[in-house]
Amino acid sequence: MGTDARKRPLGVTIIAVLMGIGGILDILGSILVLVGIFAIGRTIIVHGHSTTGHVVDTLGIILAIVPLIIGVLMFIFAAGLWLLKLWAFWLTVIIELISLLRHVFEFTQATHPPVALIVLGMLIPIAVLLYFLADANVRTAFLGR
Repeated sequence: MGTDARKRPLGVTIIAVLMGIGGILDILGSILVLVGIFAIGRTIIVHGHSTTGHVVDTLGIILAIVPLIIGVLMFIFAAGLWLLKLWAFWLTVIIELISLLRHVFEFTQATHPPVALIVLGMLIPIAVLLYFLADANVRTAFLGR
């Protein structure tokens, strides 16, 4: 396979960079949540409510771990897209299909967001899916065909 077949399309580069930025923001967010919750927990403990303070600390750790894990996974995912890894191609397709199905599912809920917001939320997954599955340059970059 020549070097031309492995050239990263601009759209894949943009998606990878946005994923990397999202990963950084999630990691920073988890750190901020952890620091904020620990500060609240310490204040509660200082005022003589140690059990409540420890519960707040534990909840803070749980709330901080989720965005931290998501941030690290987004970073790995961004690297896979950047390096044109086949697993990143298929993971993108799967994640966008799940996202699209989640938005479609919102239509069936009794209390759902306004229809315009649901439709707007569907646009990015549809655009990424069409780009990844229909663009010959993307298929060539990841699949070599």
